[in-house]
Amino acid sequence: MLNGINSINFQGNQYKPAFKSGDNTRVQNISEPVIEYVKTPTLLSYMANMAAANVEASFFNSLSVKEMMEKYGVPARACVKELSQRAGKDGQELNWIGVLPKTQLQRLDEIYALADSLKQNGGGKLGIIGIGGSKHTIENLLSLTGLSDKAVFLSAVDPDSISDFIKKLGDKKTASVIVASKSGTTLEPSVGFEQVRKVLGDDFKNYVCITDKDASKSKLRKLADEKGYKCGIIHDGCGGRFGAFDDHTLTALAYCGMTKEDMKKMLETSLKAQEKFLSPDINKNTALQRAIFNTDSVMKGRNNQYDYYFSDRFNGTLLWNTQMKKESHKSLYNVSGDLIGPAFLHNSTEADLDKGNNSAFYTFNTVKNSSTPDYKAYNALIKGSLKAYSDRHPVSLVEIKNFSPESIGEFVELKHFEAMYTGMLLRNAKNIETKDVLPEVTQPNVKIYKDEVQKLLRA
Repeated sequence: MLNGINSINFQGNQYKPAFKSGDNTRVQNISEPVIEYVKTPTLLSYMANMAAANVEASFFNSLSVKEMMEKYGVPARACVKELSQRAGKDGQELNWIGVLPKTQLQRLDEIYALADSLKQNGGGKLGIIGIGGSKHTIENLLSLTGLSDKAVFLSAVDPDSISDFIKKLGDKKTASVIVASKSGTTLEPSVGFEQVRKVLGDDFKNYVCITDKDASKSKLRKLADEKGYKCGIIHDGCGGRFGAFDDHTLTALAYCGMTKEDMKKMLETSLKAQEKFLSPDINKNTALQRAIFNTDSVMKGRNNQYDYYFSDRFNGTLLWNTQMKKESHKSLYNVSGDLIGPAFLHNSTEADLDKGNNSAFYTFNTVKNSSTPDYKAYNALIKGSLKAYSDRHPVSLVEIKNFSPESIGEFVELKHFEAMYTGMLLRNAKNIETKDVLPEVTQPNVKIYKDEVQKLLRA
């Protein structure tokens, strides 16, 4: 029983509730009817009245948390221990744990001074040039905070896209441009920045280069020093998809309107969430629960994984989280991409719920609410689709309390740690050896396409 709730009402029928974070009792799958009918709130009332946490997870047609501990307790605790021991060590690419949020909390004045310096000419549209984690981390956080309309992005190299980007900047007298690249040699942002400079000019006062702090390691830093452009840092050991709280993202958030106090709350909550997700207690560690759900689904033959989101605020999360999973997990299973609801109900559900589909598992990412009339349609979509999907597939429900800085900070860390633990647990289950650096934070295969491109450019 969860907080006094005995069952969930789906269209007049009573079903056992989902497995909630912190619950260690064994509960039936929701598709199994309860013989004794009892008066109970609906699923959405239950969702809205749970204890106020920033992010919670529930599991349907899957293992209970107690079963997770029984089946995966030993390898899960080993993963937590290994990740804790590697975090913050040189060469492990894990400085985003502990080190980065603490560093950024100490640098908030510096970050806001950089953003404010860009606003001296009017604070117009912000143009962001980058690719991969240098772009998707910014897209994610601007979208979650409701600030995405303040910025335009460029990652393409074709002339039409570059021309459109410059048009979207609007008045060149008030616009600002951030270009993000750790080495400064990544082809796409290098080409984009070069072409933008041809239009705006080398003496444009509102360029910011976010790159390595050492000019000997960054072509972009060297250029910035020569031209006198403003600079921020991409810190060592926390680049790419795990650089959610590095300078490129925080500077963009500050420029687009996030207050310093809200950024402080987000980073402080990030640190608290990291402590929670480094706990070996599966009953409390939501990221570990999520990873076990993923691992168990894959090991049972459910090789196709989908994240679906209910709110346009998650639009920026789609590519970031897809990158997080694909780059972290390689070929361990089939990452089938992230989609926004209710759109996915009209472009994917026909295939998802087909009787022949027995190879998929799903996560629904939602926003909690007070079940007011304004949320009637929203809640009905979640309730109905959750019932339909969990009758056929394993489904996890991730509920973000709201879009406050605190909830966003924990949500980002949940995705970080879920990706790490899922890869580690799957490699353990498949007897794949751990290397000197965890493969969940590396991306060696990207070099394959880059080498082929460079051959053509040199020809």
